[in-house]
Amino acid sequence: MKQTTLHIATKFMNLAFLCAQLADEPKKVYTSESTSNATCTVMLPPIGNKAPTRIQLTVYGKQVDQLANLKAGSQIYLHGSKLRYDIETKQFSLQGGNFGTVSHEYFPVFNTVILSGRCIKNINRDDERDFKVTASGLMICNQSLSVNTGRNQSDIFNFYAINSTDDRNKLAELLKNFTRKGVGLTVQGRLLTDEWKDKTTGQGRSQTKIQLIQMTLGPKTQSDPNAIEPKNSMASETAPASLWGNQKDEGTPAIGGLPGLEPVGSPWETSNVSATATANVPSSAPEGEDPPF
Repeated sequence: MKQTTLHIATKFMNLAFLCAQLADEPKKVYTSESTSNATCTVMLPPIGNKAPTRIQLTVYGKQVDQLANLKAGSQIYLHGSKLRYDIETKQFSLQGGNFGTVSHEYFPVFNTVILSGRCIKNINRDDERDFKVTASGLMICNQSLSVNTGRNQSDIFNFYAINSTDDRNKLAELLKNFTRKGVGLTVQGRLLTDEWKDKTTGQGRSQTKIQLIQMTLGPKTQSDPNAIEPKNSMASETAPASLWGNQKDEGTPAIGGLPGLEPVGSPWETSNVSATATANVPSSAPEGEDPPF
């Protein structure tokens, strides 16, 4: 009997799923006689006690004219955009992906980023920039992820996990105990922005960070003698059964083409978005001082 073996390969992943509002008029830029892109600044809705997140969006191909025809204030859903980070300017940006417009009545709060790469440092438990427990009982851990962006190129993304010492799922503690330099990691997070006033100059400052929501450690490398190779085998003569049991979706179409959306009332800029426990926490840096990253 012949055996068919399916091997699972580790791949780098960089995907963003966001709802945003155009903060200015999109601009169409010609990069050559036949190619162009469209760019504008978009704002992500505030979550909890955080500020709105301003981020540059650039689209290509068929999406160019669609974005260029929108006006400032339009609301869109971004699907599968690539998150980039410029280490010199310390600014995030979004590139590519697909998008569709969303009406005020059905504007949801989607803020999900999925990144897969390798950790670039060991967590120093004695350095409060890496890990600390606050007087109020919050555990905070900072890690950095290298995500491949092309041939011999990568972006470095700093992210943090935060939880109460009483939480059942202690992401900060897991990050401290199970990640180290070179370890493969896939994270699901969200973009959050802190705003504060500099105590020295009095000027307003802000910083956008990635807050960890979930994480998955990558498989051990093949050089490890105890490594387990994921695989699935079945006889070649066996016909695979349907995963869905021949069931068909006979439900009504989803609102606005997005599954499970419900009306949320007024636009986000005039509504009070409900906060989640993990969003209503202080910055990982004392007031008036720079955050660790």
